[in-house]
Amino acid sequence: MRLASRLLSWIAPVLGLAFASVALAQPTTLKAYRYGNTYYVAASEVANYYGLGPDARGAVNRVEYKTSSAQLELEADSRDILLNGVKHWLSAPVLAMRGKLWIAEIDVLKTLDPVLQPGRLRKPGVSVRTLVLDPGHGGGDRGTRGRSSFEKVMTLDVAKRVERDLAGSGLRVILTRTADTTVALEDRVQFAQAKGADLYVSIHFNSGGGSAEGIETYCTPPAGASSTASFSGNRVDRDVGGSDSTAVANNRFDDQNVWLAHCVQKSLLQATRAMDRGVRRARFYVLRYATCPSILIEAGFLSNSAEEQRILRSEYRELLAKSIADGILTYKKTLERP
Repeated sequence: MRLASRLLSWIAPVLGLAFASVALAQPTTLKAYRYGNTYYVAASEVANYYGLGPDARGAVNRVEYKTSSAQLELEADSRDILLNGVKHWLSAPVLAMRGKLWIAEIDVLKTLDPVLQPGRLRKPGVSVRTLVLDPGHGGGDRGTRGRSSFEKVMTLDVAKRVERDLAGSGLRVILTRTADTTVALEDRVQFAQAKGADLYVSIHFNSGGGSAEGIETYCTPPAGASSTASFSGNRVDRDVGGSDSTAVANNRFDDQNVWLAHCVQKSLLQATRAMDRGVRRARFYVLRYATCPSILIEAGFLSNSAEEQRILRSEYRELLAKSIADGILTYKKTLERP
């Protein structure tokens, strides 16, 4: 198989790949067609496969599929879609061709499927027991500086609140730092591995030019996909790059990563009503080398004075922490539900 997946297999060189049957009343295959160097699947066929109903818009360059339990909106030439209430950034822009919109097969596999059918992630005997929370920066590395705050202070405060909110949840919660100390990126990853982490969640606050605002959550790009990060400022935790065609250690958890990111991002948005900057992809050091499902949260912009003022309020940080905890528990329940 061209992609290591339980879903796709070759059916013919011209047609590309086909999905295996997963449920009654669904078509048994999804055909992928090659355009340039990328394989695409028609959005209408994707909607039919997942039971999303007919297009509600009827527009040439934009489609919307919606049921009582699922939602998919996409637009031609755009790299972001709306998926079950959360913006997700794709590996390739949506293609408009032959009167249809097309989604890259890698995005169907690595973004749509884990979110639209997270029950597939459930495996017998799997449990989520140990969570490592990683408050970004610390010590001599202060992170982003707002007018009245340092990122390293805010991240530790939120992480400790998440730890408290998860007390009694059945999760063993461990922090990579509990004080204002410097912790190297490689030490954070090694710490999580040594503690036998089942999940790794890194907490940060953002910096950007102008009026940038909102919340975004990152996970590792699939092999063969480029990052969707948008960087500004001089951040030590920025994407470290690497060959897009080469798998990294964390790609073993691609499906779990995007579902965890979706759960946390959705929980944060529902609670805070902040701008949705989406589930994005980046090969941050702490993500690419993590040996368990892992995400990195940017919970707001300290460079935006209005957003910084919200973050400075204890009750808002409590809201952020509870939302992160709730998202993690949603993920846990999905994987462990009998």
